[in-house]
Amino acid sequence: MIRFLALGVPTVSRIMAVALVVAAIGIAFFGVGNYPSDDDRAIVALMLAVFALVALGIGFATPAIIRRLLP
Repeated sequence: MIRFLALGVPTVSRIMAVALVVAAIGIAFFGVGNYPSDDDRAIVALMLAVFALVALGIGFATPAIIRRLLP
C-alpha cells in the first residue's frame, strides 16, 4: 500500500496540476466563468496557479518522504 502511494501520488499530482493550469489559463485569458470584474478573474487564476504549484510540490515530496520512512 505504501509503495502504491509513493508511485501514485506523483502521477495524480501532475494530472491535477495540468488541470489546474488549464483552468487558470481559461479563466485568465479566455474569460471562462462569470466573474464581476477582471480583478476577481485574476485572483482566481492566480489561486489556481498556486494550487498547481502546491500539487506539484506534494507530488515531488511524497516519494522522498516515503523512501525515508521505509526500512
